[in-house]
Amino acid sequence: MQAPVKHKDVEIGGRKFRIRKFPARSGSFILIKLTTILMPIFTSLMPLFKSGLMKDVKEGSFEDFKVDDKLISTVMSHLGNISEQDFAYIQDQALKVCYESLSAGLAPVLNENGTFGVEDLEDDTMLVMGLTIHALVFNLTSFFQGNGLGGIVPGLTSSRQG
Repeated sequence: MQAPVKHKDVEIGGRKFRIRKFPARSGSFILIKLTTILMPIFTSLMPLFKSGLMKDVKEGSFEDFKVDDKLISTVMSHLGNISEQDFAYIQDQALKVCYESLSAGLAPVLNENGTFGVEDLEDDTMLVMGLTIHALVFNLTSFFQGNGLGGIVPGLTSSRQG
């Protein structure tokens, strides 16, 4: 059995960062929260996919996926419904598992009190969003790649009752 991956090293804008796993309870809440936010997006995109938007895309590959204005507006209309409080919570949790690799060692990107722990992040929206996305993808991708809850709790998706 392969040891679980506990961190991922990334480079953004010439700076090196380490992304760690969420604590299990925080990760569970974020997973539920994001699923609640993302489900309407996926539901509203289904007619676009069925209309042939993805007809040239090979299964399991998004290389040929064409993003058009209708797709962008559909996604953005739902993302715009996220409350500032929800977004801040998700982003804070994501940034709390990010550390910058400095010569003196790893420095937390976000301190426990919510202030930035490393220099030059206060006004670098792209870097902060990049770290947020890396942390969310690293921590949550495995759930969506497998069987989701069905893989965690065997028989959950089965229609048989005992």
